[in-house]
Amino acid sequence: MRSIEDIFKILGLGIGCVYALFSFDLPILDYGIFLLILLTAGIPHGAIDHLTSNPHTNQKSLIRFLINYLSLIAAYLLIWYIVPKIALAAFLLMSAYHFGQTHFIKREFANNRLLNSLLYCSRGLLMLSVILFGDFEMTQSILAPILVVEGFYDYQILIISVFLVSSLSIQLYLKIGFSKADLIDLTVLPLLLYFSPLLVSFIIYFGFWHAVPSMMVEYRFLEKFPKFRGFKKFLIQLLPFSILSFIGIGLILFLGLRFLESQELLLLFFVLISLISFPHILYMDNFFKKISNTDQY
Repeated sequence: MRSIEDIFKILGLGIGCVYALFSFDLPILDYGIFLLILLTAGIPHGAIDHLTSNPHTNQKSLIRFLINYLSLIAAYLLIWYIVPKIALAAFLLMSAYHFGQTHFIKREFANNRLLNSLLYCSRGLLMLSVILFGDFEMTQSILAPILVVEGFYDYQILIISVFLVSSLSIQLYLKIGFSKADLIDLTVLPLLLYFSPLLVSFIIYFGFWHAVPSMMVEYRFLEKFPKFRGFKKFLIQLLPFSILSFIGIGLILFLGLRFLESQELLLLFFVLISLISFPHILYMDNFFKKISNTDQY
């Protein structure tokens, strides 16, 4: 399974190299790469939260799960409507924690909840800041309806450096060894993400450094249960909620085409992603903590 993760990460580095070395403007290619990775890895990796939280789920527990899941989505949607700036800040922090957590799945280190959380956030914020500053014009365009961000550009080196130093310092303090993967993640990957278009850099990182590793962990966990054992059974479990998410997001964006400009449509898309990400992040955090204390990995 580790080799599968490595293959996808090598693919991601390759895509990043092409964009970094050859400056070409092909939006259709950017959107194509983005949608392909999103549909095959990004959304599906969150489609089995009901099973990772309870692999013995039945109809009653599934209904209870759906009610909780949809309630969290509705609550976050209300926050977006009332205080969009706070909703945006919360999305960035939650995403940073969630992405950073994936870098340290099943690695041995002290169980210090505060420092662990700071480590995840600093590593995730490092990557997100590189992505957002790398194509700052697109970042500004998307966030303009909510927030004016021009002033941050002059401090990008300082901001990225703070997150880098914080991440390294906490990792050293917790005595977490630096692997070859860490060296790539902290040197090569940020450079490639910075010099790639926003959509491409985000989906490379989200898809190959978060979604694929997360799915591998989910697969290894569910493999312990006979009714889910095997790739075919795992794939079947991914399909129902993945398809529902595709249809729901697709319909909303299709309706949005009639009323919104392209950048507003992109913002709407990321709001939709944030809505389904909120409960997913909460459930996955519990899942990662559960497997870190068991041998069900």
